[in-house]
Amino acid sequence: MRISSSLLTSAKAALDSAWRRITRSILFETPLGIAPRLSIAFGAVAILAFVANAITENGSSIIRAIEQGSIAAPLGEEQFDPEDILGALERLQRAVLARADSDDAARVMAHREAAVTLDAADETFPGALAPALDDASLNALDERLATHRSLAVELVRAADSRRRLLKEFNVGLESLDGQVKTSLDRTGKTFGKFVNRESLVDANRILDDMSKQASAFAVPQGYGQDTVQEITASEVALAAILRDNEHNLASIQGEDSFAKMSSDFDRLVWLRKLLIRTDRLREVKIEGFAQSHVALSAQIRKASATFEAARGYATARRQSADALSAISAEERRQRTLLAWLSTCLLLLLLATTVNTVASVVMPVRRLLQATRRLAQGETGVIVPRGGIKELDSLAVSFNHMAEQLTTAQALARQYHEQLEAKVDERTRQLQHLAEHDQLTRLPNRRQLFSQLNLALKRAGQRKELVGVFFLDLDHFKYINDSMGHLFGDRVLQTIAERLREAVDNFGFSARLGGDECMVLYERATQFDEIQRAGELLVHTFQEPLVVDGRELLISLSVGASVYPEHGRDPESLLRAADAALFRAKANGRSQLSMFSPDLLEAAASKCTTEQGLRRAVERGEFELVFQPEFNRTTMETGPVEALLRWRLPNGTYAYPQDFLPVANDCGLILEIGDWVIQSAIEHAARWHKSGWPAVRVAINVYALQMLDNHFVDRIQALLARHGLPPRCIEIELTENVLQTGKHTVEALRQLHAFGVGVALDDFGTGYSSLVSLEQLPLSR
Repeated sequence: MRISSSLLTSAKAALDSAWRRITRSILFETPLGIAPRLSIAFGAVAILAFVANAITENGSSIIRAIEQGSIAAPLGEEQFDPEDILGALERLQRAVLARADSDDAARVMAHREAAVTLDAADETFPGALAPALDDASLNALDERLATHRSLAVELVRAADSRRRLLKEFNVGLESLDGQVKTSLDRTGKTFGKFVNRESLVDANRILDDMSKQASAFAVPQGYGQDTVQEITASEVALAAILRDNEHNLASIQGEDSFAKMSSDFDRLVWLRKLLIRTDRLREVKIEGFAQSHVALSAQIRKASATFEAARGYATARRQSADALSAISAEERRQRTLLAWLSTCLLLLLLATTVNTVASVVMPVRRLLQATRRLAQGETGVIVPRGGIKELDSLAVSFNHMAEQLTTAQALARQYHEQLEAKVDERTRQLQHLAEHDQLTRLPNRRQLFSQLNLALKRAGQRKELVGVFFLDLDHFKYINDSMGHLFGDRVLQTIAERLREAVDNFGFSARLGGDECMVLYERATQFDEIQRAGELLVHTFQEPLVVDGRELLISLSVGASVYPEHGRDPESLLRAADAALFRAKANGRSQLSMFSPDLLEAAASKCTTEQGLRRAVERGEFELVFQPEFNRTTMETGPVEALLRWRLPNGTYAYPQDFLPVANDCGLILEIGDWVIQSAIEHAARWHKSGWPAVRVAINVYALQMLDNHFVDRIQALLARHGLPPRCIEIELTENVLQTGKHTVEALRQLHAFGVGVALDDFGTGYSSLVSLEQLPLSR
């Protein structure tokens, strides 16, 4: 039975498709003229007249045949409109879909009112259909309505659940972001946690990316599989950061805070997965609700059609019995009259057809011919008037249109010329924006490289020199931090204007980004010309700037390279100028430094040393040697100074002055200093316990170590762990440590109060004064 039903359905669909193709081909695709169409209409009217006469002739027999059937009991005459319940269903569908999109009060009220309206329609509709439908059909209709209501309720619940999940997900994401930012702020105040800070910065950036990616979840259809993959990748990256830096992050935040952060992150991932599954379930429920709405509407219409057919059939049978008694001789007279009327109608239709063809075809042909001429670009086309009134009016309109079209073509040509001029102007404006910095209006990096390539090409042809100046504002960050970025932007604009005026006579200036600029000096014949230009740039910025009524003194550090001596391509020249700029900053800023080959060698050596230091920390290549102080008068041993040595892979040793400045610049000084303190205390503890109770080990510390808030706590914890008295340790300082300010003095006072000695070495080699000695709790 299922196979037969499927075959019947397929055959019906094929017949319907074929019938649609045939009717479409006949009615729309067959190019019939007015005469064939009117002829077809005439034939159709003739056939209808013949059928009408036949029906009239046989009407009595048809009525008698109907009357012979048994008259069923009349159906109820209740007046009802199936569109009432269909409208209620449509209203419920709109209200449910709107309620699924939002839970505001207006949509909730609309949903409730739509449900009440459907319930009211459901109370009257099945009762009115009862005489024409069996109980099984009515029960099926009631079950379908109940199922539809249940689907509506489930869809609304799924939407509400989705909104709750989205809200909880956003709250969790904001909470996790807040925890990371709090930890980031805490590490920002704690120098010495740079490795941990980099991890937190990465975590903060990933959370910002997740916030942007999660914004697509606000609309259920607003994201796709790409968004899910991106946020999943971000979650994996953040999980890796938390896992790889668990110990360090826990030491910064505390075990409980880090455990809460990990738990919040796991719950956030779980909420995201649940939200996606909820969205998929919501789509399934929406599709099921829509299919239920279509099926229920079709079932209601089918039941209504069955009722109306049954009532119409009963009414026709009753009326046929009444009409049968009225048939008499009047029937024959009406048939004769109908025949004469049909004949007159056919003759009138024939005359109308011929006249219409004559009045329509000729004017239409003239219009078609004129249209073809106009389409070919011919101007001044005129259509002769004639034919029916409408076509004559159409000819007048056509002639007016042709006249306006000629005028419009002239205007179009004029507008086209104006548009081309405007496009050229916009193109020039966009080209300017693409090659200039938006803030300072100076040329940007793109135009700089273009100009530099052209300058090098011209210099190579003319055998000239080209100077490349790398400019950097000294301590510009302090202006942004103290006065705000908006004021800093105005300062940059003022600096750009002064720079533009300074180089207007000899070169080309551009902004690379931030507070870094470049200047090109072309057509130089001697090296001294370029050097004097660089000194002029430095001198120009030694005069105060006036910004918003404030007078600022901002110095400039300049590094310079020269073509072709220092390089023959833009990249080499920029790298050389950058190296020279680094030397200018190291020499005290506000000065010019010309490139020399030893700068690159020094940079390469520094890079090699930095990489070696990172491996040395990992491989344990550092060693301590101890240098005692011996009193020849008393024959006693004084403090023993712990000296750091780096055992290189080739077996030789590197001394502190060779690698500690590099370690200080790259931040490794903190890790190395911690190792020195821990190793020195371990050695002192062994000596103290093995027969040297008066041992005292002097440990050198560095500026960055003193800025660490936990420096004093770590020393106290190490002394307690190894059972070493505080008097056995002496902290040895240099003058540059004293320049770190009040924080250092406070840390030294705490150590001195705890019993640790404090010594000052190499006093007078730097910039400290005797007054600074009064502030320090020195032991010697």
